[in-house]
Amino acid sequence: MIEDIGARVRTLRKTKNMTLTQLSEQTELSPAYISNLERELCSPTLDNIQKICQALGVELIKLLDNREWAGKVIRAEERPVIYKREGKIRYESINFGKERMTGEYIVVEPGCIYDKEWSHSYDEIGYVLEGELLITIGEDVFTLKEGDSFYIDAKKRHNLGNRGKTRCVSLWIKQAQESSK
Repeated sequence: MIEDIGARVRTLRKTKNMTLTQLSEQTELSPAYISNLERELCSPTLDNIQKICQALGVELIKLLDNREWAGKVIRAEERPVIYKREGKIRYESINFGKERMTGEYIVVEPGCIYDKEWSHSYDEIGYVLEGELLITIGEDVFTLKEGDSFYIDAKKRHNLGNRGKTRCVSLWIKQAQESSK
């Protein structure tokens, strides 16, 4: 599913001149875990991937799906699954490349609740395509229905879930990152 995630983490870490110990301190993950991840000896959880992305200053979608699309269209069947927990949640990538807006198509099954919160270095907006999305943004908890949308400020803690009886499908779009030229 997530191919070469360890190699990508190692490359980003080295590009930022970080040691395993420094990344460990920033993520609160053990150096042994990070080393095993980089050598593809273990599979990361979404929570751990989020911690690593935050420490490395990279968007989740850019870490998980680093392909450059030549065109302007991604067909539904071409969207790569970048994270999946069977019967719980599935993230599909909408990534048109470096310095472009990116997104995720997220399917949350009934009863799936993420208790852990995460934050990003970028703003994002979302739209509920079907079902019901439970989202916590900071201290505020919202139950959104089909057609509702939301906005999350950069670095704002948030999580998601689905307490409804049917699956929830949502679209999340990330603000394009400014170039560091």
